Amino acid sequence: MYEQLATTIGEHRHIGVISHFRPDGDAIGSTIALGLALRALGKQVRLFNEDAVPQRYAFLDGAELIEPLPPAFPEGMTLLLCVDSGDIKRLGDAGEAFAAAAPLLVNIDHHGTNSRYGALNVVEGDAAACGCVLFKLFRECGWELTPAIATALYAAISTDTGSFQYGSTTPEVMHEAAELIACGIDVARVNQQLYQEVAPEAIVMQRDVLNHMELLAGGAVSCYALTAARREALGAGLEGTKDLVDIIRVIRGVRVAAIFEEVEGGRIRVSLRSKDPRVNVAEVAQRFGGGGHAMAAGIRVRGELGGVKQAVLAAIGEALPND
Repeated sequence: MYEQLATTIGEHRHIGVISHFRPDGDAIGSTIALGLALRALGKQVRLFNEDAVPQRYAFLDGAELIEPLPPAFPEGMTLLLCVDSGDIKRLGDAGEAFAAAAPLLVNIDHHGTNSRYGALNVVEGDAAACGCVLFKLFRECGWELTPAIATALYAAISTDTGSFQYGSTTPEVMHEAAELIACGIDVARVNQQLYQEVAPEAIVMQRDVLNHMELLAGGAVSCYALTAARREALGAGLEGTKDLVDIIRVIRGVRVAAIFEEVEGGRIRVSLRSKDPRVNVAEVAQRFGGGGHAMAAGIRVRGELGGVKQAVLAAIGEALPND
Protein backbone atom coordinates (compact mmCIF):
# COMPACT_ATOMS: atom_id res chain seq x y z
CA MET A 1 0.00 0.00 0.00
CA TYR A 2 2.71 2.48 0.99
CA GLU A 3 4.93 1.31 -1.84
CA GLN A 4 2.14 1.94 -4.35
CA LEU A 5 1.58 5.41 -2.88
CA ALA A 6 5.31 6.21 -3.08
CA THR A 7 5.37 5.03 -6.71
CA THR A 8 2.35 7.16 -7.56
CA ILE A 9 3.91 10.24 -5.98
CA GLY A 10 7.14 9.56 -7.84
CA GLU A 11 5.29 9.62 -11.17
CA HIS A 12 3.97 13.16 -10.68
CA ARG A 13 5.68 16.52 -10.34
CA HIS A 14 2.80 18.98 -9.84
CA ILE A 15 0.88 17.83 -6.76
CA GLY A 16 -1.84 19.28 -4.55
CA VAL A 17 -2.66 18.41 -0.93
CA ILE A 18 -6.06 19.07 0.62
CA SER A 19 -7.94 18.20 3.81
CA HIS A 20 -11.40 18.60 5.30
CA PHE A 21 -13.18 21.89 6.01
CA ARG A 22 -13.07 23.27 9.56
CA PRO A 23 -9.63 21.66 9.82
CA ASP A 24 -8.40 20.30 13.13
CA GLY A 25 -4.83 19.64 14.22
CA ASP A 26 -4.58 16.34 12.37
CA ALA A 27 -5.83 17.91 9.13
CA ILE A 28 -3.48 20.89 9.33
CA GLY A 29 -0.48 18.94 10.63
CA SER A 30 -0.87 16.22 8.02
CA THR A 31 -1.30 18.72 5.19
CA ILE A 32 1.83 20.64 6.21
CA ALA A 33 3.99 17.57 6.85
CA LEU A 34 3.13 15.98 3.52
CA GLY A 35 3.51 19.25 1.65
CA LEU A 36 6.95 19.98 3.13
CA ALA A 37 8.12 16.42 2.46
CA LEU A 38 7.03 16.61 -1.17
CA ARG A 39 8.79 19.94 -1.60
CA ALA A 40 11.96 18.37 -0.24
CA LEU A 41 11.62 15.73 -2.96
CA GLY A 42 11.65 18.48 -5.58
CA LYS A 43 7.91 18.41 -6.29
CA GLN A 44 5.88 21.47 -7.22
CA VAL A 45 3.33 21.44 -4.40
CA ARG A 46 0.33 23.54 -3.41
CA LEU A 47 -1.65 23.10 -0.20
CA PHE A 48 -5.37 23.83 -0.01
CA ASN A 49 -8.31 24.05 2.37
CA GLU A 50 -11.81 25.43 2.03
CA ASP A 51 -11.36 27.19 5.40
CA ALA A 52 -8.53 29.26 6.83
CA VAL A 53 -5.93 27.76 9.16
CA PRO A 54 -7.19 28.11 12.77
CA GLN A 55 -5.03 30.47 14.83
CA ARG A 56 -4.23 27.59 17.16
CA TYR A 57 -2.15 25.95 14.40
CA ALA A 58 -0.80 29.05 12.67
CA PHE A 59 2.51 28.74 14.56
CA LEU A 60 3.46 25.62 12.60
CA ASP A 61 6.14 26.19 9.98
CA GLY A 62 4.40 25.71 6.66
CA ALA A 63 0.95 26.83 7.83
CA GLU A 64 1.36 29.92 5.66
CA LEU A 65 1.52 27.67 2.59
CA ILE A 66 -2.11 26.55 2.95
CA GLU A 67 -4.17 28.64 0.55
CA PRO A 68 -7.88 29.07 -0.22
CA LEU A 69 -9.32 26.95 -3.00
CA PRO A 70 -8.88 28.55 -6.43
CA PRO A 71 -11.93 28.93 -8.69
CA ALA A 72 -10.74 26.13 -10.96
CA PHE A 73 -8.42 23.14 -10.62
CA PRO A 74 -4.86 24.35 -11.39
CA GLU A 75 -3.67 23.68 -14.90
CA GLY A 76 -0.79 21.24 -14.95
CA MET A 77 -1.52 19.73 -11.53
CA THR A 78 -1.90 16.00 -12.14
CA LEU A 79 -2.27 14.56 -8.64
CA LEU A 80 -4.34 15.57 -5.61
CA LEU A 81 -3.68 13.97 -2.22
CA CYS A 82 -6.56 14.15 0.29
CA VAL A 83 -5.53 13.68 3.92
CA ASP A 84 -7.62 13.03 7.03
CA SER A 85 -10.92 13.06 5.13
CA GLY A 86 -13.12 10.01 5.60
CA ASP A 87 -15.41 11.03 2.75
CA ILE A 88 -15.04 13.38 -0.19
CA LYS A 89 -17.96 15.40 1.18
CA ARG A 90 -15.79 16.28 4.19
CA LEU A 91 -13.78 18.52 1.87
CA GLY A 92 -16.74 20.92 1.76
CA ASP A 93 -18.91 21.82 -1.21
CA ALA A 94 -16.17 23.72 -3.02
CA GLY A 95 -13.56 21.18 -1.96
CA GLU A 96 -15.61 18.28 -3.26
CA ALA A 97 -16.00 19.93 -6.66
CA PHE A 98 -12.29 20.76 -6.66
CA ALA A 99 -11.31 17.16 -5.89
CA ALA A 100 -13.70 15.79 -8.49
CA ALA A 101 -11.83 17.79 -11.12
CA ALA A 102 -8.46 16.25 -10.22
CA PRO A 103 -6.92 13.98 -12.89
CA LEU A 104 -5.91 11.56 -10.14
CA LEU A 105 -7.24 11.54 -6.57
CA VAL A 106 -5.50 9.73 -3.70
CA ASN A 107 -7.17 9.22 -0.32
CA ILE A 108 -4.87 9.01 2.73
CA ASP A 109 -6.79 8.56 5.96
CA HIS A 110 -7.33 6.79 9.29
CA HIS A 111 -11.12 6.78 9.74
CA GLY A 112 -12.73 3.35 9.98
CA THR A 113 -15.79 4.65 8.15
CA ASN A 114 -13.75 5.90 5.17
CA SER A 115 -15.75 5.62 1.94
CA ARG A 116 -12.71 4.75 -0.25
CA TYR A 117 -13.38 7.59 -2.67
CA GLY A 118 -9.91 7.78 -4.20
CA ALA A 119 -8.42 6.08 -7.23
CA LEU A 120 -5.87 4.92 -4.65
CA ASN A 121 -6.89 4.54 -1.02
CA VAL A 122 -4.27 4.40 1.72
CA VAL A 123 -6.49 3.93 4.75
CA GLU A 124 -5.40 2.64 8.16
CA GLY A 125 -8.67 2.44 10.06
CA ASP A 126 -6.96 1.52 13.31
CA ALA A 127 -4.39 4.33 13.22
CA ALA A 128 -4.71 6.98 15.94
CA ALA A 129 -4.31 9.86 13.48
CA CYS A 130 -3.65 10.55 9.84
CA GLY A 131 -0.32 11.83 11.12
CA CYS A 132 0.46 8.23 12.15
CA VAL A 133 -0.31 7.02 8.62
CA LEU A 134 2.05 9.62 7.19
CA PHE A 135 4.72 8.76 9.77
CA LYS A 136 4.65 5.18 8.46
CA LEU A 137 4.83 6.44 4.89
CA PHE A 138 7.86 8.59 5.67
CA ARG A 139 9.56 5.71 7.46
CA GLU A 140 8.81 3.25 4.63
CA CYS A 141 10.13 5.67 2.02
CA GLY A 142 13.11 6.90 4.01
CA TRP A 143 11.98 10.53 3.72
CA GLU A 144 13.74 12.95 6.03
CA LEU A 145 11.90 14.08 9.15
CA THR A 146 13.07 17.66 9.47
CA PRO A 147 12.16 19.55 12.68
CA ALA A 148 9.36 21.35 10.82
CA ILE A 149 7.90 18.11 9.44
CA ALA A 150 8.29 16.32 12.76
CA THR A 151 6.54 19.18 14.59
CA ALA A 152 3.62 19.10 12.16
CA LEU A 153 3.24 15.33 12.57
CA TYR A 154 3.53 15.62 16.36
CA ALA A 155 0.77 18.26 16.38
CA ALA A 156 -1.38 16.00 14.22
CA ILE A 157 -0.95 12.97 16.47
CA SER A 158 -1.12 14.85 19.78
CA THR A 159 -4.37 16.64 18.99
CA ASP A 160 -6.13 13.59 17.53
CA THR A 161 -5.29 11.49 20.58
CA GLY A 162 -6.52 14.17 22.98
CA SER A 163 -2.95 14.97 23.99
CA PHE A 164 -2.31 11.21 24.30
CA GLN A 165 -5.32 10.67 26.59
CA TYR A 166 -7.65 8.64 24.32
CA GLY A 167 -7.78 4.87 24.02
CA SER A 168 -6.10 5.15 20.62
CA THR A 169 -2.85 6.00 22.42
CA THR A 170 -1.00 2.71 22.01
CA PRO A 171 2.65 1.92 22.77
CA GLU A 172 3.30 2.29 19.02
CA VAL A 173 1.85 5.81 19.07
CA MET A 174 4.07 6.78 21.99
CA HIS A 175 7.13 5.37 20.22
CA GLU A 176 6.24 7.41 17.13
CA ALA A 177 5.87 10.55 19.24
CA ALA A 178 9.24 9.87 20.86
CA GLU A 179 10.91 9.50 17.46
CA LEU A 180 9.38 12.80 16.36
CA ILE A 181 10.55 14.58 19.50
CA ALA A 182 14.06 13.25 18.85
CA CYS A 183 13.99 15.06 15.49
CA GLY A 184 14.30 18.41 17.26
CA ILE A 185 10.79 19.38 18.37
CA ASP A 186 10.47 22.12 20.98
CA VAL A 187 7.84 20.18 22.94
CA ALA A 188 7.17 22.87 25.54
CA ARG A 189 6.55 25.51 22.86
CA VAL A 190 4.36 23.21 20.76
CA ASN A 191 2.20 22.15 23.71
CA GLN A 192 1.84 25.73 24.88
CA GLN A 193 0.59 26.79 21.46
CA LEU A 194 -1.75 23.81 21.16
CA TYR A 195 -3.23 23.73 24.65
CA GLN A 196 -2.45 26.92 26.55
CA GLU A 197 -3.38 29.67 24.07
CA VAL A 198 -7.17 29.87 23.86
CA ALA A 199 -8.95 32.53 21.80
CA PRO A 200 -11.10 34.93 23.90
CA GLU A 201 -14.22 34.06 21.88
CA ALA A 202 -13.68 30.41 22.73
CA ILE A 203 -13.90 31.25 26.44
CA VAL A 204 -17.16 33.12 25.79
CA MET A 205 -18.51 30.05 24.03
CA GLN A 206 -17.40 27.75 26.83
CA ARG A 207 -19.33 29.89 29.33
CA ASP A 208 -22.45 29.64 27.17
CA VAL A 209 -22.10 25.89 26.91
CA LEU A 210 -21.88 25.53 30.68
CA ASN A 211 -24.90 27.81 31.16
CA HIS A 212 -27.14 26.05 28.61
CA MET A 213 -26.02 22.42 28.41
CA GLU A 214 -28.44 19.59 29.18
CA LEU A 215 -28.00 16.29 30.99
CA LEU A 216 -30.30 13.54 29.74
CA ALA A 217 -30.84 9.79 30.20
CA GLY A 218 -30.15 9.98 33.91
CA GLY A 219 -26.93 11.89 33.33
CA ALA A 220 -25.56 9.44 30.73
CA VAL A 221 -25.90 11.93 27.86
CA SER A 222 -24.79 15.56 27.78
CA CYS A 223 -25.70 17.92 24.95
CA TYR A 224 -25.71 21.54 23.86
CA ALA A 225 -27.33 23.22 20.86
CA LEU A 226 -26.14 26.43 19.21
CA THR A 227 -28.25 28.43 16.78
CA ALA A 228 -26.64 30.65 14.15
CA ALA A 229 -28.29 33.67 15.78
CA ARG A 230 -26.87 32.77 19.16
CA ARG A 231 -23.37 32.35 17.72
CA GLU A 232 -23.61 35.75 16.07
CA ALA A 233 -24.81 37.36 19.30
CA LEU A 234 -21.86 35.85 21.14
CA GLY A 235 -19.43 37.01 18.46
CA ALA A 236 -18.00 33.54 17.99
CA GLY A 237 -16.49 32.47 14.68
CA LEU A 238 -15.51 28.98 13.55
CA GLU A 239 -12.54 28.91 15.89
CA GLY A 240 -14.62 29.89 18.88
CA THR A 241 -16.92 26.88 18.47
CA LYS A 242 -14.21 24.25 18.02
CA ASP A 243 -13.88 21.47 20.60
CA LEU A 244 -16.99 22.48 22.54
CA VAL A 245 -17.95 18.85 22.92
CA ASP A 246 -14.92 18.24 25.15
CA ILE A 247 -16.34 20.63 27.75
CA ILE A 248 -19.40 18.48 28.38
CA ARG A 249 -17.69 15.14 27.72
CA VAL A 250 -15.71 15.27 30.96
CA ILE A 251 -18.73 15.36 33.28
CA ARG A 252 -18.76 12.40 35.64
CA GLY A 253 -21.37 9.84 34.64
CA VAL A 254 -21.64 11.03 31.03
CA ARG A 255 -21.22 8.26 28.49
CA VAL A 256 -21.97 10.21 25.32
CA ALA A 257 -21.63 13.94 24.64
CA ALA A 258 -23.21 15.71 21.67
CA ILE A 259 -22.96 19.25 20.31
CA PHE A 260 -25.49 20.51 17.74
CA GLU A 261 -24.62 23.62 15.74
CA GLU A 262 -26.34 25.52 12.94
CA VAL A 263 -23.83 26.22 10.18
CA GLU A 264 -23.99 27.66 6.68
CA GLY A 265 -26.20 26.32 3.91
CA GLY A 266 -29.07 25.17 6.12
CA ARG A 267 -26.94 22.42 7.63
CA ILE A 268 -26.55 21.14 11.16
CA ARG A 269 -23.12 20.07 12.40
CA VAL A 270 -23.09 17.41 15.11
CA SER A 271 -20.02 16.42 17.16
CA LEU A 272 -20.25 13.14 19.07
CA ARG A 273 -17.94 11.72 21.73
CA SER A 274 -18.27 8.46 23.62
CA LYS A 275 -16.63 7.55 26.92
CA ASP A 276 -18.10 4.04 26.94
CA PRO A 277 -16.52 1.50 24.53
CA ARG A 278 -19.91 -0.16 24.26
CA VAL A 279 -21.37 2.94 22.58
CA ASN A 280 -19.97 3.30 19.06
CA VAL A 281 -20.78 6.86 18.00
CA ALA A 282 -19.45 6.23 14.48
CA GLU A 283 -22.37 3.82 13.99
CA VAL A 284 -24.75 6.48 15.29
CA ALA A 285 -23.24 9.03 12.91
CA GLN A 286 -23.51 6.69 9.92
CA ARG A 287 -27.28 6.58 10.36
CA PHE A 288 -27.30 10.27 9.40
CA GLY A 289 -24.66 10.18 6.66
CA GLY A 290 -21.76 10.95 9.00
CA GLY A 291 -18.82 8.92 10.22
CA GLY A 292 -15.62 8.89 12.19
CA HIS A 293 -14.30 6.68 14.96
CA ALA A 294 -15.98 4.51 17.57
CA MET A 295 -15.31 7.08 20.29
CA ALA A 296 -15.37 10.30 18.22
CA ALA A 297 -17.57 10.97 15.22
CA GLY A 298 -19.42 13.73 13.40
CA ILE A 299 -22.43 14.48 11.25
CA ARG A 300 -23.16 17.29 8.83
CA VAL A 301 -26.73 17.14 7.59
CA ARG A 302 -29.36 19.44 6.16
CA GLY A 303 -32.29 20.04 8.46
CA GLU A 304 -33.80 22.02 11.30
CA LEU A 305 -31.80 22.19 14.52
CA GLY A 306 -34.56 20.90 16.80
CA GLY A 307 -35.47 18.02 14.54
CA VAL A 308 -31.88 16.88 14.01
CA LYS A 309 -31.19 17.11 17.73
CA GLN A 310 -34.23 15.03 18.58
CA ALA A 311 -33.40 12.34 16.00
CA VAL A 312 -29.73 12.03 16.94
CA LEU A 313 -30.46 11.94 20.67
CA ALA A 314 -33.01 9.19 20.04
CA ALA A 315 -30.35 7.20 18.17
CA ILE A 316 -27.90 7.73 21.03
CA GLY A 317 -30.54 6.52 23.49
CA GLU A 318 -30.96 3.32 21.48
CA ALA A 319 -27.19 2.78 21.53
CA LEU A 320 -26.83 3.12 25.30
CA PRO A 321 -26.38 -0.19 27.15
CA ASN A 322 -29.12 -1.24 29.54
CA ASP A 323 -27.28 -1.26 32.84
